Amino acid sequence: MTSLNQKFRQLNWKRNFITKKIKYFIFIKFLSLFTIFLRSKNNSLIPCSVKKVLVIRNDCIGDMIVTTPFIRYLSTAGYKVYVSSRKNSLEILSNNPYVTDCFLYDDGTFSKLVRSLKIIRKHQFDLAIDARFHRRLDLKHLFFCVFVKTLHLLSYNKSNIKSFNISLPYYKTTEHVTNQLKYYLDYLDINYDSFGYDIFIDSIKDKDVDLFINNNIKPKEKFVVINPYGGSDYRCLSELQILMLCNLFKSYYQEYRIVIIGQGGNFDKLCIPGTIKFQSPLILDVFPLIKKADLVISVDTSIVHVASAFSTKCISIYMEPLPPKSDNLKSIYSREFSNYKYLLQDLFLDKAYIKKHNPNLDLQINKDIWSPNDINSKQIVFYSNSVKTINPDILVKSIKEYI
Repeated sequence: MTSLNQKFRQLNWKRNFITKKIKYFIFIKFLSLFTIFLRSKNNSLIPCSVKKVLVIRNDCIGDMIVTTPFIRYLSTAGYKVYVSSRKNSLEILSNNPYVTDCFLYDDGTFSKLVRSLKIIRKHQFDLAIDARFHRRLDLKHLFFCVFVKTLHLLSYNKSNIKSFNISLPYYKTTEHVTNQLKYYLDYLDINYDSFGYDIFIDSIKDKDVDLFINNNIKPKEKFVVINPYGGSDYRCLSELQILMLCNLFKSYYQEYRIVIIGQGGNFDKLCIPGTIKFQSPLILDVFPLIKKADLVISVDTSIVHVASAFSTKCISIYMEPLPPKSDNLKSIYSREFSNYKYLLQDLFLDKAYIKKHNPNLDLQINKDIWSPNDINSKQIVFYSNSVKTINPDILVKSIKEYI
């Protein structure tokens, strides 16, 4: 009976897999009809005529941090640089002298998205650059890009979307994200050397952190900042892993005081004797703390890039995803559908180039493209689909070796 039930489940998974493929194929074909009505920009780019540039980020905090050297080089090349992104990401640009102005991108609802677009359409740009790194289809972001008022719209892998009159091919799956931005600078004939990140600390927040340190840490005493939480649950340490990591310092590295950062329910409930919690409702609050820390230990999230910006010693925890087990057909079908969906997205956006050049369409892996970008940062990679499934003893042992 169990065998029969298993066969029925397998048939059901296969049926769902085929149904999803058909539905998504129809969805992409439906989208393709709309691209026919998009206006094309036929102007040839003359770099010396470009004065006003919009950098379209529209994503997360870490993405903005790694984009700051790109913004710096655009500005020092003589361009007035404007940036569009989400609220938390725009906070990264506080006090940044290379940014002329910022525009809030809000896609929480369709009406908010339209409102964001209306505001930015009051301005005319000579060049708009889609600086998002992933190749995947984001309809709201795409809608925003094609309706920005600009003489030239630059992106990579968008040869099928005629509103992007400059589409540069980029299918390197293992190179760091900053290489994609250097690729843009090469196209614009802008020289660059160091690609260190820019973060400018607010003086008030700097004094607040000094007060926190003076109240909790003795003079000349070292402190380690532990960031156990990432943007997704699968990137977060478990409570046991956090406890064992703290015990590592209590047992072997007693010269360090332990400061734990984070926000949200899990952080609020966390209670580990002998540690100090730093409440940080805004990412800006953490900047001075990371800069002054003797060591940072973090999961794969924006804190890794903050540490890189200040060249603070950092040990970061990354993952390389495991393939689904051969006996887990549900996971296998799920992975196959994802691969199929991403292939259709690539073809929707860049079919003209793909059909002609047959590039490598493998998925990008975080441990490669989002690795730390500083000599003082060390990356530990575990083969796992969730940080929580990493054996705590192995995790702590690996971190101890780097310390």
